[in-house]
Parts: sequence; structure tokens; C-alpha cells
Amino acid sequence: MFGKKPPSEPSKSQPPNQSQSLSNVSLTGGMVQLGQAGGNLQQNQSGALQTEQQGITATEVVTLLEQLEAAIKGSALSSAQQEELLDYLRPAKREASKETPQKELVGQNLKQVSETMKTLKDTTEAGKSLWQTGAEIFKTVAPWIGVAAAFFEL
Repeated sequence: MFGKKPPSEPSKSQPPNQSQSLSNVSLTGGMVQLGQAGGNLQQNQSGALQTEQQGITATEVVTLLEQLEAAIKGSALSSAQQEELLDYLRPAKREASKETPQKELVGQNLKQVSETMKTLKDTTEAGKSLWQTGAEIFKTVAPWIGVAAAFFEL
């Protein structure tokens, strides 16, 4: 009456059904593909790669950095805090505007901007809204530089 039932065995003519699914996966940093060996493995992958497929030009990067510069200047941060951010942002913008920019140099300067902005986000009210603006710009610029958005500690 309460005994164990023997495990049901799958039919030898029918392989067991297996399924894996991911939804709402952000593809800005890369793509995900899962699989499991055995049986008939079939994998499909789709998604919108936004910036990676379309690419972003150096001119668009400069425009985004100008927007970030305007946001910094228009923020309620102290003039010393603004200058510190601009001291890193200006060389990045200048390098990005060159005919053949050194993207690593742009990335290094923007990393300093993001680290400073992250500190300001945690310590000042004005830094919180500025961080939101900066984070969106860093996410957009990251593929152009050739780094993942995590490079900017987002």
C-alpha cells in the first residue's frame, strides 16, 4: 500500500523530453547559450544586440561625452567635484575626437570618471542623478572601447 513505485523507464523508442529557456536576458555584455549533452541536442539563439551590431562611431562617442560634460557642469556638485570629473573627462573626449583614437586611453580616463562618479553617488545627493546619466553613457560607449559595461563598475 505504501511501498515504493519502481521508477518509470522512458520508452526506448522515445528519448526523454528536455527543455531550457531564458527570457529577458540583457545582451549588452554578451550572449548566453545553454546545452546539455545526450539525446538530440538542438540549440537556438536569438536576441537584439543593439549597439554591438549597429556599432557606434567616434563622432557619436564625442557627442555622448559632451552630454556627460554638460550634465556634470549643470549638476549641483561643488566646483571642486566638477573639476575632478572634468579633469578625466576632457582627455577622454579629446582622444575620442582624434582621427585614429587610442580607445584604451579613452577607456582608462572614463574608468576614472566612473569611479569618481560612483563615489559621489554614494556620498552626495547630486551624485545620484549624475550617476544615472553617466551609467547610460558608459553602457553605450563600452562596446566602442571594446570592454564590457562591467568595466565601468555598473
